[in-house]
Amino acid sequence: MSFTRADSTPTSNHCDRKHLLGRIAELALRSPEPELQDILTVTVTEVRLFLGTDRVKIYKFHSDGSGQTIAESVDETRLPSLLGLSFPADDIPEFARELFVKARMRSIVNVDTQQIGQSLQLDSELEQGEFDPVGYRSVDPCHLEYLTAMGVQSSLVIPILQADRLWGLLVSHHSESRTISEEELKDVQMVVEQLAVAIAQANLLTVARQRGQREAIVNRIGNFLHTIAAIDLQTALEETVKAFRGSGGRLYFRKEVIDDLNGIDSTQPQPQDHLTHIDATQLLTCGSNPVMSERAMYSILEQYSAWGKYFDREERSVWAIRDLYRTPELRNLQVAFQPTQIRGILMVPLCYGEQTLGYLSVFRDAIETEKLWAGEFDPDRRQEYPRQSFEVWKQSLGHRAPVWTYDDLELAPTLAKHFATAIVQDAMHRQVKTLNTSLERQVQERTAKLQQATEQQQVLYEVVTKIRQSLDVETVFKTTTDEVCRLLQADRVVIYRFNPDWSGEFVAESVVPGWNCLMKEQHQQPQLSENVNECSVKDLLEVQKIDDSYLQETQGGAFARGQTYRVCEDIYEAGFSDCYLKVLEICQARAYAIVAIYVGSQLWGLLAVYQ
Repeated sequence: MSFTRADSTPTSNHCDRKHLLGRIAELALRSPEPELQDILTVTVTEVRLFLGTDRVKIYKFHSDGSGQTIAESVDETRLPSLLGLSFPADDIPEFARELFVKARMRSIVNVDTQQIGQSLQLDSELEQGEFDPVGYRSVDPCHLEYLTAMGVQSSLVIPILQADRLWGLLVSHHSESRTISEEELKDVQMVVEQLAVAIAQANLLTVARQRGQREAIVNRIGNFLHTIAAIDLQTALEETVKAFRGSGGRLYFRKEVIDDLNGIDSTQPQPQDHLTHIDATQLLTCGSNPVMSERAMYSILEQYSAWGKYFDREERSVWAIRDLYRTPELRNLQVAFQPTQIRGILMVPLCYGEQTLGYLSVFRDAIETEKLWAGEFDPDRRQEYPRQSFEVWKQSLGHRAPVWTYDDLELAPTLAKHFATAIVQDAMHRQVKTLNTSLERQVQERTAKLQQATEQQQVLYEVVTKIRQSLDVETVFKTTTDEVCRLLQADRVVIYRFNPDWSGEFVAESVVPGWNCLMKEQHQQPQLSENVNECSVKDLLEVQKIDDSYLQETQGGAFARGQTYRVCEDIYEAGFSDCYLKVLEICQARAYAIVAIYVGSQLWGLLAVYQ
């Protein structure tokens, strides 16, 4: 295969070259925040003016090898516009794309002479370097037919590289035969190198903006998750769905896992306001959501094993599903989504330490999409004939959800960590609050008991003092029943004295209004206090007789054998005999406390308190 040298006579003057490079450098390097599209537009405009060709375009590759014209300057009276049109991957075969990357290959085609010129970089390991002279050979007939079908007679193609990756191409088309000099090629190459720098800067700026946007989203949603007053999971979920441009979302977490993290015994009853004890699971939803059938094995989507199996493999942090109906792992769940327009799912686990608390999900509805191709695309690789028509046509891609972007995949795990941390911390906060409430209650109870004990000690001191101030037994009885009734806020307090034959009688009584006196008064006596009536032995004509022979027959019963007190909280649950119950009913008592009164070692009587 023979090559010939191209004519190196320059067709552009120094002034044009200086203007070309200056305009692009000014926009790309001097502007504080240049927009990439503006740079591309200026580039194609200036290069077309410099070369004097009919069309200059910038073609960007997609990850699948196909590409799209994203910037163009064209004389539409001579060539049709290709702006916005897509081209299939076989338009520029894989081997050609590899040459563009490995050898920085530049190509020039002249349809009239049926020759293609190629220039390779002398040192491909350098980002910038010298190129060998353009060498020409016969062009492939298919390539000629392809250009002819486009109405192109001469073309120039220079690769645009980003970090050893083929980002795109700068392409010049002319409807007439035209020779590209090596000097022009060198100048356009310098433009492409400047453009590559501008693209890199724009990419860095885009990354910085995206990072800033992610941080703003995280901060906004974090305000609902980490507030001192109360966590707002519902609003945080709704804001998350908006951030991902979704149609709906779900937040699911499991109670038993959070309880285990916080050291809570799930088998014990917990306060109703505790976040994680509302139910066995917690599920919040917003927007469009799947509809679980009553016949489904589980009532909650996240309880199915598909999610756990996916995330258990290779420590995956996010599952981005563009089309759930083309995901075999979800075939058992597809029926739940059929009543909806949901097609895309972004699911991320809520992890706290080594534990998976649940899942955060965002849904996207399917939309009708179409792609504009330059010429009909036949995916059969055996079809090598060039396209005879470049009429714009539409390829319907059907109902598909938008692609989950790299930025989406970066944002999702960050938000999931915030949700997981907020849920655990909120549960912990509620637990601490419950413990503090319990401690406060215990302190109050102990304080009340101490206060009551202090008051009892004070009353006891006052009673003892009053008793010592008088040796009159009736005064002693009167003081004792009145003070005990007031101290214990009892309904009735009596003193019962045993006779020598172990029969007995009431010798003093203090009783609140509304209760019958066990001792009948001859005269109305003044009350000792607002809620206590007292009947003393001194003022009695007779004592109401009660037929209770137990204490007489047992000679004081257990009290005579050393028992100092007896307490009954409910007489009807104590198993008493009917006779004794009758006595207690006469006393109008439902509960009581009885303390033995000893004179030396001899049982003298009883002090009884009735409620």
